[in-house]
Amino acid sequence: MVKVPWNIYQVKIDVSKHFALKYMNKWNWDFHELREAVRDAYKIEKVGKNKYEIYVQKQGFKKVVSVYYFMDDILFCITGSEGGKRK
Repeated sequence: MVKVPWNIYQVKIDVSKHFALKYMNKWNWDFHELREAVRDAYKIEKVGKNKYEIYVQKQGFKKVVSVYYFMDDILFCITGSEGGKRK
């Protein structure tokens, strides 16, 4: 697992409109549950300069694609997916 540059208890979490309407609504998550899922992620992969794929197991297997903005200390969740198996 990658050492993440953010502190999950202090980072500001923001989401795209797409992620909020499609995934958070479907999964019945609020920002507290999203923070909890990221905190308890079983795998985090860095896939770009600031882009991360966060794999969580909360009500099934899910992946949250996020970007971390270091200067503003914001974890911005772009999109997600669900299904699959834990690797």
